[in-house]
Amino acid sequence: MLCTCKHCNKSFPSRTYTSTCENCKALDREIYEKIKDYLDKYPNSNAIRVAEGLGIKASLILKYVEDGDFVLKKGTFESL
Repeated sequence: MLCTCKHCNKSFPSRTYTSTCENCKALDREIYEKIKDYLDKYPNSNAIRVAEGLGIKASLILKYVEDGDFVLKKGTFESL
């Protein structure tokens, strides 16, 4: 199966679906931990809010959701 890395956009072969190439696995883990920590601190944040808070693209956060790393839940926002 041919996969595309969500970080560097390079295509690579894999026996199972994965969205991160071997060269970007450390970066992937680092970004995942930053998102997780941010959501632990601000649990009602949406993708745009997390992206602005961490200085990354919202589309990257949505890739993590698409991959099943994070789950969308309905809730209420904290007052600003």
